[in-house]
Amino acid sequence: MSTVTLRQIEYALAVNEAGAICAAAKALHVAQPSLSQQISNLERSLGVVLFKRTATGTSTTAAGRAFLAEAQAAVHAVERARDLAIRAGSSEDVVIGASELVPTSWLAKAMGHLRASAPRLSVRVVNFADTQALLDAVGSGGVDIAVGPVQPSAWTGRKHQVGTLEFGIAVPRRSSSAARVPTGNLAGGDWIACPSNASVLTQLRTSIGDVDTDHPAAPNLAAAVSYVDAGLGATLVPVGYALPSSLRLVGIQPAPTADLYALALDATEAATFDRITQEITVCSHS
Repeated sequence: MSTVTLRQIEYALAVNEAGAICAAAKALHVAQPSLSQQISNLERSLGVVLFKRTATGTSTTAAGRAFLAEAQAAVHAVERARDLAIRAGSSEDVVIGASELVPTSWLAKAMGHLRASAPRLSVRVVNFADTQALLDAVGSGGVDIAVGPVQPSAWTGRKHQVGTLEFGIAVPRRSSSAARVPTGNLAGGDWIACPSNASVLTQLRTSIGDVDTDHPAAPNLAAAVSYVDAGLGATLVPVGYALPSSLRLVGIQPAPTADLYALALDATEAATFDRITQEITVCSHS
């Protein structure tokens, strides 16, 4: 049996729909003899007659009806496969490396907006506890765009400020701390540092003359928060960070802050970088 081609199937479907070879040839913009030859080749390959030729047109045989029902499904499958391939080929996978200090709500809103407004972008977020590890990841191409409280002078590629983090103190809910405390009242407290909040905490403690370094350190912010929950001290967290119900956020006056930047290699597509940073900027201010 000779190979049946997709073009022959499409020609047969057109003849069936038009009810005549001449009408089908006109709809397909092909010469009638060429279409007739293709139908004859198809029937020869199948070993059956698909159409009865009459003076007024064509009618489909029982074999033709059986064949064309499956042929129509095959054409639909090919069209769907083509559409999926085009969609996949036009999509862009982007990995965002985010400092654990970036509130999850900001990123979730930004990803939701991107999914609705730019469906060709497939974006996923990977969290980093250490700022240097985040910089190394974007520098090596492990992530496409980094978002974190990074000094702009530490990066020579693409960068854009997307917001400012304001910090408060995570304390046990049962504590007697007020809703907001002046920085001058913080000296002498027990602090828990982690790689992501260490620089902000150091600046705060330096400003109040607290130079005691004998405090517990945690590997990441989640661990620091759990240490607070265990009664080992207090830690700095960004406003908007999701705390467990046993803890609460106490504001600081004036509040420690850190500028939040999005970073990427110069080779990163400018339009993609701008689109993503725009969404994060909007969500950080909402």
